[in-house]
This record gives sequence, structure tokens and C-alpha cells, in this order.
Amino acid sequence: MFSLYPNETNKTNVSFGTTLDRPMLPLKLPQNRFGNQLTVGGSPQTGPGCYDNAEASTFVYEMEQKPVCLRGYSLGARTAARFPKPSHMDVPGPPTHQAIISKPKEFVPDVKPFLVGVKRLPEESKTSTSSEKPGPGTYEHDVSTNRQVKYHGTFGGPQTLITPVKIKCNDYGEKDICNSCKNHPVGDYYEYKKKHFCRKCYNQHLESTRSKYPKSYLQKFYKVRDCSLIHDHEGTNAKLMLKTEKDIRKQRFREAYMNLYF
Repeated sequence: MFSLYPNETNKTNVSFGTTLDRPMLPLKLPQNRFGNQLTVGGSPQTGPGCYDNAEASTFVYEMEQKPVCLRGYSLGARTAARFPKPSHMDVPGPPTHQAIISKPKEFVPDVKPFLVGVKRLPEESKTSTSSEKPGPGTYEHDVSTNRQVKYHGTFGGPQTLITPVKIKCNDYGEKDICNSCKNHPVGDYYEYKKKHFCRKCYNQHLESTRSKYPKSYLQKFYKVRDCSLIHDHEGTNAKLMLKTEKDIRKQRFREAYMNLYF
């Protein structure tokens, strides 16, 4: 037989040049991090039939392993339970909360599968009249519906929402004074050509017949509101925003919509 090493005299019949036992998983693990993660708990030589389960589950074993009172069983001596209930049995069984029914409930089989023929809505009584269950068009209201807020704009220009109350910005924290009661208006008030009326005085002049202001003049006043809820000046002409532009836009649209009905 042809040999690659004709001068070789020592020959061995052992593969890989060793006669030691080959370390193989899972009995032997490499001494590194990979071997630490592959560690299997327990002994590999133990199997399912190596435990005395029949002896450890008897009544005698439970009594010997569980600590009990050492006073005995005489009257008033023993304080522990004589036959304690195992912890794994202290759970309710499946039929514990089930109602006891003498006769099982019977169901009539349906003609169509999966109850596809059942009506979704209950049948109305034949004796009921329209007066008992009025429809949506029974009542007639004198209120116009489908109202929409109004915008002021031009062709191709920006659309500005028309609000019922005008926000007035008073610089340096100044406040307007009512021309009638000489007090600072609280909340919304009325203004026209640098003249102001609070709501109470404005309603009194509008309803009174002896007022020195004619109704045609009072009807020219429009509602205004102080800007203290939107931004703060802190005694200067600068604006410290208290709300975002998104919240201000929502508030104006909400007021314009509610003004259509109130």
C-alpha cells in the first residue's frame, strides 16, 4: 500500500492520537461562559422512577413531616388541627360555584345553522300606538336646524371666523371702566367708540324707558372681553401666552357655534 510517509516506523491504532474519554454534552460542559449557560440542574443519572413517590404521599408521611403540638391529645392539651388539610387541596373545585339545577335546561334546535334566522330587534306589540312610541318627526320645533358658523373672507383671501365676542387686548394691564357705575366690568362687557358698559348697566339702559341713551345708540354696542384669560402682560405691552393657538382656535369656534342656539 502506498504511504505518504515511507520512513514512519511508529504506528498507532487510536484516532486523533489520544486514548482519553471524550467530554460530551450534557455530562461535561466547557469551562467558559457558554458552559455556564448550559448548566442543567440536578443529577443526570436520576430518572422518573428514582423517587419514592408512593411513600412520600401517604398519610403517615404527612403526619411525621408536619410539625404539630407536643402536648398530646388529652382534653385542652392539643391546640393544632388533628387532621390538617394539605395546602394543595385548599382550593375550590369546579362545581363549587355552580347552581344546583334539578332539571337541565332544554333548547329547541333551530332550523337554520348558527341561529342566522334570529331577529336582531324584538317584535313590537300590536296594541302599541304611535302616541306611546313617538317617532323622530312627531314634534315640531320652531328652531331652525343645520346652522353653520359664519366666516368673513374674500375670494382667494384668508377666511376669518366671526365670533360673538371680541377679544380686547389692553396693554400695560389697564382695565376699562363702565361709564354708568364707574366700576371695572367683570367678564364680558359692551363697547362702542371708547365707551363701555358692564352687562348689568347695559341691560338696565336697554330695558328702561327713561334712559338718557336711545335704543338705536345702545344697539351699536358690541360684546368685548378682556385678554386676561389668553395672555398676560405683567405691566408691559408684551404678551405672555397662557394658552396655545390650537386651544384658542377651539374656544372661538365653540363660542361661535353655541351662539347660534343661545
